Amino acid sequence: MAKKFGMMGFLLYLIFGLYFINSTFDFITLPDFVLNIDKWIIFVGGILIIVGGINYIRVSKKSRLRQSLR
Repeated sequence: MAKKFGMMGFLLYLIFGLYFINSTFDFITLPDFVLNIDKWIIFVGGILIIVGGINYIRVSKKSRLRQSLR
């Protein structure tokens, strides 16, 4: 499952991360249709941040388990 989500997941995190940075500093002026769905973009970005945190915890638990088995 992780291999399937690998590159696509990275691109999603990258796009939403760049959007959040741009919404704060306004490097690039976005079209009106993007600004109309701003709340949905922030909602999906928040979900991705939560999923990333859960994956971080899951991976760190696996690495601690592997170290304890050595």
